[in-house]
Amino acid sequence: MDIEKAFESFDEENREPIIDLLSKLKNYISDDYRCTDDSEDTDPGMTVTFGIDRAVTKWNYQTGDNSFTGGAYSFPHWAVISLYRNSDPEEMYDDIMRQWSDCFY
Repeated sequence: MDIEKAFESFDEENREPIIDLLSKLKNYISDDYRCTDDSEDTDPGMTVTFGIDRAVTKWNYQTGDNSFTGGAYSFPHWAVISLYRNSDPEEMYDDIMRQWSDCFY
C-alpha cells in the first residue's frame, strides 16, 4: 500500500467533513468542560480522539474519556486533540493528520 497516496485520497474525501465536525463540536463545549484534570487548565475545552483504520479509509471519533466504548476505540491508530472554543478547526485537522501520519512512518 502506498501510504502517501492513501493519505492524499483520505484528505480529499474527508478534510471538509472533519473540519465541519470540529466546528460543530466547539458549539458543545460547556463552561465547565476541561481538556485535562490540571487545576491550571481553566479554559473550557474538550478532548477529542480520532481513530483511523490501517487502510486509511475509515475513521470515527469520540469526545472526552470514553475509554473502551467510544467510536474511535475500535481503530488501531489514534490522534488526540484538545479542542477549545478559540481553536482553528483547520489547524486541528492538520494536527490530526500529522498524528495519524506518525502512526504509519
